[in-house]
Amino acid sequence: MINIEKALFYYDAEKVLFKDLSFRLESNETLAILGPNGVGKTSLLRCLMRFLRLKTGSIYLNGVDHRDIADSLFWRAVSYVPQAKSMVFGYSVLTMIMMGRCPYIGMGRLPKKADRRAAEEAMARLGLEHLAGRSCNSLSGGELQMTLIARALAKKPSLLIMDEPESNLDMKNQLKILDIIQSLKREQNLTIILNTHFPTHAMRVADKVLLLGNDRYLYDHTRAAITEKNVMEYFGVFSEIVAMKSAVRTIHAVVPTEIAVSKESTQKECV
Repeated sequence: MINIEKALFYYDAEKVLFKDLSFRLESNETLAILGPNGVGKTSLLRCLMRFLRLKTGSIYLNGVDHRDIADSLFWRAVSYVPQAKSMVFGYSVLTMIMMGRCPYIGMGRLPKKADRRAAEEAMARLGLEHLAGRSCNSLSGGELQMTLIARALAKKPSLLIMDEPESNLDMKNQLKILDIIQSLKREQNLTIILNTHFPTHAMRVADKVLLLGNDRYLYDHTRAAITEKNVMEYFGVFSEIVAMKSAVRTIHAVVPTEIAVSKESTQKECV
């Protein structure tokens, strides 16, 4: 479904974020993008969504260069879930979710019954009916994140792009978001791409992993990509990958143990 070929991007030519980046993601797969801060994870998402343009290279959606797809068709196929932050406008939860239908409603037109029904279905899918009339300004971080996911689902997209959907949430809400990601792919045949800072979360939900580093990348199946060796090389952290059995599943987790300090950096600190 998504094919990226020899992608190059930078803001400053002196500091390239990624180059010669190529990978293919099939329909109904989940991709987790991992890497330390500043290597271009969010910039890659913004290129996928046409907010930024690659310096060189191409991005294809269902075999078509994504720049050649009309805006109306592109934004019906693609939905975006940003990081949950406090809202500056006091829209109700239902109104916020209804905004996901904008590509179908059109400029200056009112929502139709089908748009409201799609919004209500997305709201019910995430168990938000009791919040329908609440202002988004009054929501907790977890409630707001769920509302933004519902807004994205109201569009009924084929590709869902999520920027750190579990960040700034407590443990219970993190697990709730991860469970939703798994069920969405299973029940709605969605292709999902998400940025995350948590390798353990990627091991829980992703079929494929893209590890971004300075001047390099690794793309592979999740269990092949997330190894103790790769965690050390890409994050500079020694870790142990452990398996834990819960009542319903086996969970694989990456446990960081200490910072991997190179001889070179140690020498600089001593000087």
